[in-house]
Amino acid sequence: MPLKKGRGKKVISENIKREMRAGKSRKQAVAIAMRMAEKRKRRKT
Repeated sequence: MPLKKGRGKKVISENIKREMRAGKSRKQAVAIAMRMAEKRKRRKT
């Protein structure tokens, strides 16, 4: 399932949960979710 787009805490935490359910470790899930949030931030500037 694709990750949600956005930078808010709620979206990031939901993305972390999705990645963990998909079998990723907690550290890896956090890294992926934070990277997605960062991408969203960079594209708007």
